[in-house]
Amino acid sequence: MSPVAAVDIGGTRTRIALFAEGEHEPREWKEFPTPRGGDVLEEISAALRELPGIGAVGVGCPGPLDPRSGVVLNPPNLSAAWWGLEVAGILEERLGVPAALENDANLGALGESAHGGGCGRDPVLYVTVSTGIGTGLVVGGEIFGGARGYAVELGHAPITDGPRCRCGRFGCPEVVASGTAIARRAREAGRRVGAGGAREVLEAAAGGDGLARRVVEASARDLGRALANAVYAYDPEVVLLGGGVSQSDLFLELAREAVEAEITLPAFRGVEIRRAHLGERSGIYGARALAERRAASPG
Repeated sequence: MSPVAAVDIGGTRTRIALFAEGEHEPREWKEFPTPRGGDVLEEISAALRELPGIGAVGVGCPGPLDPRSGVVLNPPNLSAAWWGLEVAGILEERLGVPAALENDANLGALGESAHGGGCGRDPVLYVTVSTGIGTGLVVGGEIFGGARGYAVELGHAPITDGPRCRCGRFGCPEVVASGTAIARRAREAGRRVGAGGAREVLEAAAGGDGLARRVVEASARDLGRALANAVYAYDPEVVLLGGGVSQSDLFLELAREAVEAEITLPAFRGVEIRRAHLGERSGIYGARALAERRAASPG
């Protein structure tokens, strides 16, 4: 099989990697700010043209998007220049190779299932806790996307009577348990939070700051409630937490404790919850797996 290109388009940074068959580490790596205006795919296309002999391209992008048509819809974490863009079709036309587009959280789940902490486990639930909260589920080695590719959007399944979320609902996990939520809760409690945002609060909590710890405990408890609901709904063999917030040992342990406290039926207890093995590269490895599958069935 020819090498494949993996593209991870984030709200602020875009990363591109070249992978050869049978090799775990990427042969080449490119990273640059995510384009916000004009022809947003031009820089990405140019970077991909520089990669030798690629046979397919897999692209991860914040949702909502339509993976079947390869079209980005209206993701709030990307500029309006991306909205309605036929990413997969445009890249195929420009590069002359098959391309596929998928939600970045789904690719995080696929990357961990194929190359990371979910290898040999089934089902694998992946939850990224960062600026927002994204989730993906892999069952039998395949992304579970539902009828239209939008399934397992746990970040917007309300768990409390909390504040209004940007999605329009109230009490979503994203508005009470994400990194953005942790920073907001700390400010509301009277703590000054600088440019470091949630990271500052998490570090202070780990260092013994009582106010910061109460904030982190509240958000971890809310995440635990959401994860417990997911355990009941999907019965995963393992839950993998990715994203910047999950790098905090304190937050991870508090979330584990919260899940066990929420689950009352003995049959659902004891699900392994741990940090994603691939860290910030979960999505890029998922895009690799997507590209390899697209190359194997180009039609």
